[in-house]
Amino acid sequence: MRVGDFGVEVVPVGTGRVRELDSGHVLARPGQVYALRLRNFGPLRCIADVRVDGNLVTAGGLVIDAWTTEELERPISADEDGRFTVIAEGDERVFGPDGGRDNPDLGRIEVRFRRELPGSGRARPLPPTLLEPIVNVPNAPAPQRPDRIMPDASPPGWLAASPQRPSPNGNGAPPFDRRLDAIAPSWAPVDEPPLPSSAPDVERAAGTGLTGHSEQRFRATQVGPLEKEATVIELRLVIGAEEAIDAPAVRRESATPPVRPAARP
Repeated sequence: MRVGDFGVEVVPVGTGRVRELDSGHVLARPGQVYALRLRNFGPLRCIADVRVDGNLVTAGGLVIDAWTTEELERPISADEDGRFTVIAEGDERVFGPDGGRDNPDLGRIEVRFRRELPGSGRARPLPPTLLEPIVNVPNAPAPQRPDRIMPDASPPGWLAASPQRPSPNGNGAPPFDRRLDAIAPSWAPVDEPPLPSSAPDVERAAGTGLTGHSEQRFRATQVGPLEKEATVIELRLVIGAEEAIDAPAVRRESATPPVRPAARP
């Protein structure tokens, strides 16, 4: 989906396919590994704050240069290297006792883009941006994390999370929501209209877990002041029928959030 100068796309990693509907729902099968393709079509550098299932996964923000595309395949965390993986609603190993049924943010992918203001003077540090690993540079100043560009800084609980919990597919990576329990916001069910019955391509709701191992690494960089208003793009992961996923993809330009499928008993 594209809104103005920015775009967000869910892309499969390895085998498999996904399909974006004009409603903003992204059809996928359970176990599909995916990455988020973040596009900056504009002439100014920007910061992207990404939330998946209501959880912040980009720490202080992800820097995207002008006219550049980046693919994010894992949370930005020193202790986390699992890849984003589609998990069907109802998996209690990943989403807890309710299986994600009471989470209105299940499947929601929200990206907030803010441009760096031109001619802003001295730059201030921001961690981290997508590229090569952090290296020790002699006499380099330690990166700072000003509140204006990382209002949701991860607490120590993120780093203290155990890396040994089993994953849904048994490959040793921990479930996503369990790993992020320390920073997950408190939420309550809301009255949201379900998908219409005329949406047979959608089988059920889905969320995200972490499986496998990603080689993606990050490094710190610097940005100046950011614009106050963000451009927000939302998609919604759902489990789709295989024949529907194989149909041609449809792209849309809309800021309307896609609705959550009704929870299954």
